[in-house]
Amino acid sequence: MFSLFKKREMCNYSAEHIKAIIIDWLLEHHNDIIIGNEVMYGSKRKVVDLLAISGGKTIAIEIKSATDKLSRLQDQIEEYSKIFDLIIIVSAPSHIPGIKKIIGENIGLYSTENNIIKIQKPMLVRNHDKLEMLYSISSSFIKKQYSQYRSLKESETRLALSKTKMTEVHQLLVSFYRYRLTERFQLFMRDRGEHTLIDDIPTLSLLTRIDLF
Repeated sequence: MFSLFKKREMCNYSAEHIKAIIIDWLLEHHNDIIIGNEVMYGSKRKVVDLLAISGGKTIAIEIKSATDKLSRLQDQIEEYSKIFDLIIIVSAPSHIPGIKKIIGENIGLYSTENNIIKIQKPMLVRNHDKLEMLYSISSSFIKKQYSQYRSLKESETRLALSKTKMTEVHQLLVSFYRYRLTERFQLFMRDRGEHTLIDDIPTLSLLTRIDLF
């Protein structure tokens, strides 16, 4: 996806600075993009640094600045792989050798050395977990789409839906994230200037937690 960001002296940028640059690139290259900041997902209620939706695909973006550690990266990738279509890591140069030892060939990797440079292109994830995808979706949203499940408990509803086709669960997930992120994204676009600033990014964050249960 990423080719080259024409930005300088990025090696020591904070994660928030890197986020702003990534957001600007996404907006420049994808007309249909919707972006969320620190979006909750899965049964463990964790958050992804940035979540983008484009072309009917979900894109998880994990940022590793020079001051971040890699101790959780393997677990993060495993959790992202259960739910999202593309996974991208944008990292400070000092972490690149360590990250290469952790990730597989399907994970996108980009370095922030002077410019953001593509090291490895992301490939579609094929081993999604339908139940984890469903736990990323609020129960209220599910029941609005499937009125026949309104009398069931939330866990029973998700279990029943997990037996449907992957394409149906995926479409439901994308629809939910579009529903959840669009209002905040539109507000962000109205307030954003020519370039994204760090102070703009919180607008992309959801104000409340997703009601999973």
